[in-house]
Amino acid sequence: MCHFGVYLNQVIRKKNQKKNKGETKMKALNVKQRKDRPGVYVIDTRRIGINTPTYGNYATKAEAEKEAKELLAKFTLGMVVKEEVKDIKVKDAFDQFMVYQDKRKLNNEIGKSFYTDVKSNLKVVLNYKIDGKLFENHFFGALVKPTNQSDLVQSFKKHFLDENKSKATMEKRLKHLKSFLNFCNLKRFIDYNPMNKFTFGKSTDISDRSVRIQPEIIQKIIKVGLSKESMQVKTMVLLAAASGMRQGELRAIKWSEVDFDSNQVKIVGAIKHGTLIIGEPKTKRGKRIIPVDDQTMAILKEWKMKSKYSKSSDLVFPNTIGTVMLGKYFEPIMKRICEAAGVDQLKWGDFRHFFASTQLSGLGEDWAEVAALMGHATPNFTYQQYGHYVKNEAKQEKARSASAAAMYGN
Repeated sequence: MCHFGVYLNQVIRKKNQKKNKGETKMKALNVKQRKDRPGVYVIDTRRIGINTPTYGNYATKAEAEKEAKELLAKFTLGMVVKEEVKDIKVKDAFDQFMVYQDKRKLNNEIGKSFYTDVKSNLKVVLNYKIDGKLFENHFFGALVKPTNQSDLVQSFKKHFLDENKSKATMEKRLKHLKSFLNFCNLKRFIDYNPMNKFTFGKSTDISDRSVRIQPEIIQKIIKVGLSKESMQVKTMVLLAAASGMRQGELRAIKWSEVDFDSNQVKIVGAIKHGTLIIGEPKTKRGKRIIPVDDQTMAILKEWKMKSKYSKSSDLVFPNTIGTVMLGKYFEPIMKRICEAAGVDQLKWGDFRHFFASTQLSGLGEDWAEVAALMGHATPNFTYQQYGHYVKNEAKQEKARSASAAAMYGN
């Protein structure tokens, strides 16, 4: 049985409240199922002076009804006393939440990938700044109050949008944040979940990424932004836009995986996040062959001739000593080329989304084919990420020509 103790009742009634024998006995406290969390029951305690209408969170109706009877009995005896909400730092609550997830993983309630997903997404959220301080360094008692709910919601929303991630990534962050806050509510670290009813709405309302990656923007970057860049940077940008490969995949490509005869690039590995180690691609379908247009392949061939690392075992885009490039170099590159082109700041990942949009324009709603090109786990994931890019227009061009036309303005 779940035990949450008892709330403080600031309004303690006198024990002789019902002196008159004819006075009607107080009705039982109402128990109801939460609309936002089916299967969880709460008690309406306003009748006995506890202001919140959603007291407790119980796994069964019977458990909630039993607690409601005990509360009512204690109230009539003048025994309703406050149990203070535990004031705890967010990062300490997160540690407890992950212990709970550890147990779930041990009991095979969740898989390893889900566990990793929860941890990595919440680590990002914990580093959001709320009122000038990292979220993880706040005390819940001071942070989560009914009076500042709208401010908290807006603050989290701004951080989600400022990341410029895809709809799927933002919704994943939100889902795990809600799960964490619900856990904290059950533990009585907070009285309510401020994000419980927040949603992003339709995909077109979420991000302006589709505006940033229009062909004319990419053309400005290619024709103007890259004009003063090195041959290596120029080739990296063009290949990223023409292939849609992830940054980690781009850094891991070797010349043996580039087929100039067939105009194809084979993706067989990727740099593991936070390391300089080449491992498996992000998904099982990450190993794939991507067709690349003639113009981009010609520039790639030119780069091979100029590079001092051109053996089949060499990396296509190494650092100055021939080893794996650091990921930190990509953001400054984007800043330089966007400023030179006179366009709003893009992220490196926008080239991947640009590629997806051009393929959808060229191939139509062939979700399976686009998913294969992108290395997505399923066509359904591709649809969730990029369904809003599809336009009702003629779709005659194939994959190569779609990317080339959008990139070079052919």
